[in-house]
Formats: sequence, C-alpha cells, structure tokens
Amino acid sequence: MEKSPEKLKLKGFSQGQIEEIEIGMQEGLNVDIYADPEIPEIQMYQIRLGLEQGLPIEKYATKDYDWFQIEEIRKGLLDKLPVEKYASPKIPYDIMRQIREGLKVNIDLSVYSNLPAGVLRELRKALQSKTNIAKYIREGYSEDQLTQIRIAKEKNLNIDGFVTKAYRGDSIREISEGLASHVDVSLYANPDYSWQQMREIRLGLESRLDVSYYTKPMFGWREMHEIRLGLEEGLPVRAYADLMYTAREMKKRRIALGDKKPHPVQESESVEEQNEPLAVSVSSDEMEASLVFNDKKKKWTKEEIIGTLALRGVGHGILEDAINSVVGQEPDCDSIVVAKGKRPEHGQDGYYEYFFRRDLKRTPKEMPDGSVDYQNIEWFEIVQYGQKIAVYHSAQAGKDGFTVTGRLIKARTGKEQKVLTGTGFTLLPDKKTYVSSLDGRIEVDGDNIEITNVLQLDDVTQVTGNVVFDGPVYIHGNIGSGVTIKATGDIVSNGFVESAFLYSGGSIILKKGCNASSGRGELYADNNIIGSFFEAVKLRAKGDIRADYCLNCDLQADKWIIISGKKGSLAGGRSYGGSGIQAGKIGNEMGIQTFVSAGIRAAFDAKVRKVQERIEEVKRELSILNNAYADFQSKYSPEVRNTNAMYLKIENAIYTKELELEDLKQSEIKLTKENERYKLSKIIVTGTIYEGTTVEISGIQYKAKTMSCVTVKKANGRVAAFAN
Repeated sequence: MEKSPEKLKLKGFSQGQIEEIEIGMQEGLNVDIYADPEIPEIQMYQIRLGLEQGLPIEKYATKDYDWFQIEEIRKGLLDKLPVEKYASPKIPYDIMRQIREGLKVNIDLSVYSNLPAGVLRELRKALQSKTNIAKYIREGYSEDQLTQIRIAKEKNLNIDGFVTKAYRGDSIREISEGLASHVDVSLYANPDYSWQQMREIRLGLESRLDVSYYTKPMFGWREMHEIRLGLEEGLPVRAYADLMYTAREMKKRRIALGDKKPHPVQESESVEEQNEPLAVSVSSDEMEASLVFNDKKKKWTKEEIIGTLALRGVGHGILEDAINSVVGQEPDCDSIVVAKGKRPEHGQDGYYEYFFRRDLKRTPKEMPDGSVDYQNIEWFEIVQYGQKIAVYHSAQAGKDGFTVTGRLIKARTGKEQKVLTGTGFTLLPDKKTYVSSLDGRIEVDGDNIEITNVLQLDDVTQVTGNVVFDGPVYIHGNIGSGVTIKATGDIVSNGFVESAFLYSGGSIILKKGCNASSGRGELYADNNIIGSFFEAVKLRAKGDIRADYCLNCDLQADKWIIISGKKGSLAGGRSYGGSGIQAGKIGNEMGIQTFVSAGIRAAFDAKVRKVQERIEEVKRELSILNNAYADFQSKYSPEVRNTNAMYLKIENAIYTKELELEDLKQSEIKLTKENERYKLSKIIVTGTIYEGTTVEISGIQYKAKTMSCVTVKKANGRVAAFAN
C-alpha cells in the first residue's frame, strides 16, 4: 500500500490515523497490521504500542474489541499476565481492568466478571487486605457502601451491627468514624438522619457535648451545626435551640450570646457626690469601692459609713477592717478601699492522665566524644492486655463571682477535651477509663493512640526458625546466622546480630550491631537502620543509616549515612547516601579500598525518564481521545451522541487521563525537588579521609588524598575537597 500522507488521505484515513501510520513507519514497525481506515485512531495507537513492546498483538488486534478493552489486554500482556481470563469482547473494559489488577497480585476475579466494576474493585481490595465483605456483596450493597464497609473492617471496627442497606456510603463512614472514636454511635445510627446530621452528632460526642440539645431529626444539619458551635463556646443554647428558628437565625442568636461575655477590667473610676464631705468611688467594673474623704477634720461613725456605701449601692465584699480603721477619727489619707468584689474562678478544663511514657525521643544519647549510646536507646513503650493507659478527668464547674454592687458574675465551666481515637484499646462504660485490649506497642499522636501487636522473642536462631510477623518484632537477645525476620513494623534487637536477613516495614534498631562475617547478612528497612556497628553486611534504608563504625559493608541510604563521633569509622566496601555521608574517618591508614558516593544515581535518572515518557504517552492518548470526541460531536447531535456507549466511554476516558496527567505532573514536581536535594549532597569528614578512598558525587569521581576536616562536594561541574 502506498503510504504517503496524500495517498492515505485519498483512501479515507483521518489526520490522526495518518500520524499513527507515520510514527510506526519511522520506528520500523509493520504498519500493514493496522493501516486500515476502518480501524479508529485510538485502536491504531494501542496496536502500535503493542508492536513497539514486542507483544503478541494478535490477542487483541481485532475489531471485536473497542479501544478501552484493547488497552486492558495490552497492559496485561505487558505484565505477562494470563489475559485469556478476561480477554473476551463480552467483558466490559472496566471489569477487565479489575480482573487485570487482581491478577497482578495473584487474585483471580475472572469468576466474578458478572459483578459491576465498582463492586469488583472493592472485592479485589478486600481480598488484598484479607477482609471479608462477601456477605454484603451477596446482599447487593452498592459500590460506595462496600467501600466504607471495607475500610471499617480493615480498621477492625465492629460495624456489622450498625450497617443496613438504608444507609448511604457517607452515613456508613460517619458510623465507622464514631466507632473509631469510641463514642456511642447508637445515638445517631438511624436512617432518619442524613450523613451530615450524623456528622454533627458525632463531632458533638467527640467533644463530650450534651448532644441531646440537637438530636431531633427535624433539625437540619445546619441547625445542628449552630447548636453544636454554641455548646462548644459554653453558651446557653436553650435560647435558640428551637425548631422555630432557621440556621441563619440561630447563628445570629449564637453570635449575640457570645458578645454578652464579661468586658475586660477598666481602670477608670466613677466618683459620686464630689462635693459631699464623704464620697464613694466605684471602679467602672464594680470590683472595688473606696471612701473619699473631702473633709479630713470630720470623724465618721460606722453607721454613717455603711449608710453612705448603701446609698451608692455598695453592699457586697465589705472590708470590715478597713472601715474600722477610719471609724471615730480624723482620716489621715484622701481615700481608702472599703469593698472588693470577687472575680469568678473559671472551671478547670478537662484533661487526660496517661499511664505510659509519652516522651520517648527514639534518639540515642550522644556521648562526650561524639559517639552515640545505642545500647540504651528507648524505641517504644510496651503495654499489657487490660493495662490502664489513660483516664479522663472531666471539666469542672467554676465558682461565680460578684461585684461590690451585688451583680453576679458567672464563672465559665472548663472546656471538655475530645475523646481519644485510635485502635488497640477499649473505653470502659464510665466513658473515662481507657485500657489496652492487647499486649503491644503504644504510640500517641495528639489525641490519637495506636496499640499494635508486638512479637517479643528471646534469641532467634536456626533452631527457633524464621519469623514473619504483621507488626513490630522485639528481640530481647541475639539473632543468629541464617535467620530471616520479616516484619511490617520495626525490628529491634537488644543483642548481637550475625549473618541474618532482616526486612522491616519500619526501622531496624540493633543496639549491639551486626557482624555478618560470611558476608551474607542483609538488612532492608522502609525507614532507618540504626546500630552501634556493622561489619561485612548489606544495608538498604529508605531513610538514614546511623552507626559508630562500619567495615567492609555495602551501604545504601536514600537520605544520610551518619557515622557518629570523632573516631567514627567508615572503611572498606561501598557506601551511598542520597543526601550525603558524614563520618569521623573514611578509609584507614592501610589504604583500604573504600568507595563512598552521594547525589544522583542512574536509577533516579531512569525513574525521571520513565515519568517524563509516561507524561508524553498520556498527552498523546489525550490528543487521540479528544480527536475522537470532537469527531463524535461533529457527526452526531447531542441527543444521539449522549446515548452512544462509545462516546460516553471516550468522555470518561478523557476525564481519567486528565487526572492521570495531573498526578504524573505532581510526581515530576516531586522528583524535581528530590533532584534539588541531590544537588546539595556532600561527604563531610570531621576527622581524616585516607588515600585509597574514591568519592563519587552525582556520577563524577574524585580520588582522595589523606587529609583532615574536609567536605567533598560538587562545585562548578567538578568534585573537590573544601576545608570545614
């Protein structure tokens, strides 16, 4: 076939189709497979990608599939998945997608292809998290309901007794959030409430408010909101918590009530009867009254003084001793304070009393020589089942005050604190006492407490066997050679570690270090790796690596490698710190071959390229989709195209691709920031770096000579050492 653009246009190919053919020809592909004017541009694109990727395109290069189905089959082939489980023209593309996503994690959903795509997605996620929602799928719960049920069950919330099909997904979410906060959800788990009303009641319960003021379903959620805000401000909400008021009127009344709070103390005073021999001066806040003696030669009786005060309205807080001091004698002063009011004593705010240490810093103590005491590091607190972890002390009522004129000054009741949220504990019926519901590690963040299972072991050896645990693992003794420990949480060892294999979803803390003399020890952590020393061991940390001494190791930290102390030594092996390396000594006097590096690596560049390439791919896909979208709009009236399945699929795909493009751009921005961090990477030596050490910064190498107190970094396109 003649494939010049002019000839192709004459044969009925669109401009987009011609572009796909030209791109394929430029890449040396067999474009005859898709050079057919009846194959839409968007399908041509998927076939071309398959040819580029060396895929068996005969599995999907057919007119029986639409573009969206083709994309799912191609992606499955690219991941080497058994696409025959879903490669059928009868299976919609969105269901294909869920089956494909399941196959990627060894979950076969093909037998459930009759379920709606959204339901199938929730089933996939539930199976991945080992959560059972089968009952609710059988009973016909909707996608949004299943989403909230799954999330609640993943948090181990006992939601079963509260869920009915009468609730929207948002309502189920409010119930699960209330369960997580340990409030009495039965007060609002009622189909008569909207989810917004449920939210207002839940927020009130979490703030320990008397929600009975607004739990009438006849109140709209906005009215409930105004009453809740008034309760939080300590206002007498009875003045407006009535169905006769709209939310707007309630707000006006709430603000007006709030403005009636006591005014600040004023310093100015008012004095009555300035020309009288005996006058009374009352402070503007009425908290103090004084006698003013305009005639100092006259002697006053107690009855005259009390009567004068009474005429001025002063009858409370009388200071008898002050009055008695001037009775029956000529005054020796211009004025004297004879009455004082009592300021209100505001009630104490509610507070929590905790029965575990909340101030663990998780950082080792620095010694005088700059080294670090890893042995006594406190990484986490352990609590036992049934242990009391916190008690709430309610807010207290205040004591009212009064003015010298007898005006009552109401005291403010203390503010209640929110209920504690989290998992792993139980709130007792008194609604104040929290106890642990398991043996585990306790962590607190604000008003959220998490208690998680901790596996505690003595020595771990080949005799005791390998360890796989969902949570932290705490080894009180040693870890022997050949042992594998896999934990989703931190791994902490008090003893020595030999040639073991440790994999942590958190941090690895080895208080006495690791000596893998066989060279087979490996440590992997999603956060930090910390130990007093490491010898002949492979370390990979997504955070920092910290130690006092490393010999012949293979170290790789996404952030910093910090070898503490003036004598802290990093010798032999290969070490990479994304942000840099700081050590007392690098290499040794014997000239041991030591390689240290920092900054950008080839893997990072490849990651950047992959994101950038995908951005261009999505832009191309969007261009094709927009072309097809415009073609539909030009050929069909709104009444026709708005009921066309392919048109609606394209419309949905454009929206999805635009979201993907935005996510990719955000990833690119994040990588750019990470790249800026790499540009500042450096090797800091506080002691001596020895000859025999090779330094590499972002791909440029530097052969070190023996020198002291230097920083090796990249400057002006080369790597050099600078004095600290």
